[in-house]
Amino acid sequence: MNNNVSPSSASLPPEFLARLITELDDEKVRAIILHGSYVRGEAIAPYSDVDIVRILYEGPGSTEHKQFLYRDGRFISVSSRPLSLYRERFSRPEKAIFILPGIREAHILLEKDDAFRTLQQEALSWSWGPLQTAANTYAGQRLVEQTEIVLKMLRALMLHDSIALSDMLHDLFSAITEAVAVQRGVLIRSGNTYFHQVQEAMGSQSLWTHYHLHAAGIDPLSTTIEERGKTALLLYEETARILRPDMSTEHWALVSQALCLIEQALSQKEIR
Repeated sequence: MNNNVSPSSASLPPEFLARLITELDDEKVRAIILHGSYVRGEAIAPYSDVDIVRILYEGPGSTEHKQFLYRDGRFISVSSRPLSLYRERFSRPEKAIFILPGIREAHILLEKDDAFRTLQQEALSWSWGPLQTAANTYAGQRLVEQTEIVLKMLRALMLHDSIALSDMLHDLFSAITEAVAVQRGVLIRSGNTYFHQVQEAMGSQSLWTHYHLHAAGIDPLSTTIEERGKTALLLYEETARILRPDMSTEHWALVSQALCLIEQALSQKEIR
């Protein structure tokens, strides 16, 4: 067993990490790793949590779960999962974009065998190419699923229902961002960089990013929820246009109908 409290996590005192390892270790634990802002050197205390993962031995009781702790003035997020879950997520594009960066950057605090090191090497040599077809399918399906949200947003705009619109806006914005991140294979370093990374992948000066900023309410011109809602619909249109070459005929048949409704509705005086 190796206890690897080292200078690479110097922003967290070694004695703090040692106590945390002792508290979190038990017979189910195979390794304990640290990832996130403290590993990347981006932590800003006390506003950054400590991201810990307990790697579990395989077995009937090795289910994924999460807990939160507060120790020595620090919030600690503790995830527990077996290695098999990681490998399964390597093959799913919507999971891989979020989980790969954390594995690659992870600092091992405790290891009882070399299983996690092996997994980390797999993550470092992993490539996106074999997942592109699945990523295209996933992104197309996400846009299809949002046709219902598009209809609800158009209804809310017509009825001037700001509460319903704000709810639908959040759902549509999140789904579009994820669809693009997956289709483009953007490996997300952290929640703090998520939107920035997707915008960079689409081009910081692109029309897509322009709509994305407006729909998020960042641009000062997006002063009302109605304006943001309309822009989110334009963002959906632009996303569909960009992803169309990689979309299945079945997905496009449904998405294109939603685009027709958006065009018709936004041209009406009641919504304009």
